[in-house]
Amino acid sequence: MKYLLLFVLITFSNLSSADKWGSPEVTSALSENSTVVVRIIPGEGFLNHEPDSSEKAFAKALYFKWNGIDAYNLYQEVKLKNPASPIKVLVADDGTLVTIDNWYSTGSGKVIVIYAPNGELIKEYELAELFPNKSDFDKLGRSVSSIQWRCLELEPDLRYGYLYVPHVLGGSLRFSLKTGALDKIKPDSTCK
Repeated sequence: MKYLLLFVLITFSNLSSADKWGSPEVTSALSENSTVVVRIIPGEGFLNHEPDSSEKAFAKALYFKWNGIDAYNLYQEVKLKNPASPIKVLVADDGTLVTIDNWYSTGSGKVIVIYAPNGELIKEYELAELFPNKSDFDKLGRSVSSIQWRCLELEPDLRYGYLYVPHVLGGSLRFSLKTGALDKIKPDSTCK
């Protein structure tokens, strides 16, 4: 009987922190003034965060600009730092691109990446760089494949040249879109 109880406890404790990930799909982001669209094509990578992997293993971004008359024209393609796909993508009016988190492994690899309008890397961050204090890092929720660090009830957004990302410990992380510099902003409210 005690072995049955132990089996049930182990089985259900593992299920409570399990993740379910479908295959990543093609997504897109539209700038606020609707002049730039970035389309994300998933890569074939799974948990391989090594940027030296084959070109097709990583996601790519296709940039389109409104021609002012009747169509969006492709103007550049950029290999992203995401093995499969980013979870969240934002694009500024000037074409600055931000990718947040990684498909199949939230909180692993490059969790924040900022690309200049020409597609060049401005700055990339791993989670340990965002939460360098070990006690803060240890407070982040975990599941089988992911570390839950973002406040999912509050969306990241672009305002006045900055990216704001609310996090689960309360407050937001603020990144300059020009330099990638990071500031921590104290909470107005806590993440639910």
